[in-house]
Amino acid sequence: MPFTLRYEDYTIGWICALQVEVLAARFMLDARHDGVFPGRHGDDNDYIPGTIGGHNVVIVGLPKKSTGTVSAASLVSQMRQSFPNLRYGLMVGIGAGVPGRHLKPDIRLGDVVVGAPADDSDDAQGVIGYELGKETVNGFVKKNWLYPTDRRLRNAFSTVQTEAEFSGSHSFLKYLDAFRAAATGEKFLHPGVENDQLYEAEKTNDAAEDNYSLITREPRDSQDPVVHYGLIASGDKLIKNAKLRDKLRDKYKIICFEMEAAGLMNTLPVAVVRGICDYADCHKNDVWHRYAAATAAAYAKGLLYAIGADPSANRRKEG
Repeated sequence: MPFTLRYEDYTIGWICALQVEVLAARFMLDARHDGVFPGRHGDDNDYIPGTIGGHNVVIVGLPKKSTGTVSAASLVSQMRQSFPNLRYGLMVGIGAGVPGRHLKPDIRLGDVVVGAPADDSDDAQGVIGYELGKETVNGFVKKNWLYPTDRRLRNAFSTVQTEAEFSGSHSFLKYLDAFRAAATGEKFLHPGVENDQLYEAEKTNDAAEDNYSLITREPRDSQDPVVHYGLIASGDKLIKNAKLRDKLRDKYKIICFEMEAAGLMNTLPVAVVRGICDYADCHKNDVWHRYAAATAAAYAKGLLYAIGADPSANRRKEG
């Protein structure tokens, strides 16, 4: 008979929206815990338990065809009821990159974006819900309704960033080796820089034709992903419009779009980590989904190693 796992032994919830993100997360476990959780009324989620960096972690994904802030809020609400000792959540997966004006920041496919306060921000928010607000005679006014990014998580971001600047490289990159080492991980490898193309937001010639100019960018010295820290816009819309993307960028100073985090921030301290798979424009495709999921998962694992594990939870697990 399977070993019965205890809900109270787990302190980290790793949350994904898509199955490909759950699979990438599964590659990151140091060890998977054998056993099953007892059934619990009111919790429809299915959990993958394991250990990362001394943390007892449960990986959970949204049901198919259930993306969005409402589905995410339902998932984390049920998870909080089942796991009383959750310290943090990690919302990890793919997102749409928002290239900056004059390519500052120069976000590229496969890069990692971490929801954190912008350098010139007056508050500690790392995620904004850009769709909630009120329409006035002067236009739409966004409501600041999301909690700031947790202080301990912001400190961990700073530690990861400082160590990378000191050593000249991110230590989390070694976790991408897990995909290279497994036969089933091959599909998570880098798709090639030739498949990363950024186009102008406006058509160039006849408006009836899909004719966009390619933006010239300097080649990087390495294929390794770059990590960007800044505001992430969360909402229920899938953005595939470069003009709208740039308008929202200029208005809110965002560097990424995603569709779940706004449903989590006020329920659980959450770090939002997104691997960039497209540029929120009409050229969006699925080529970079797996690699972007892998880079986000690798960063999230590195983040857990930067956050001290909960010794009380570990003793309960061993006992």
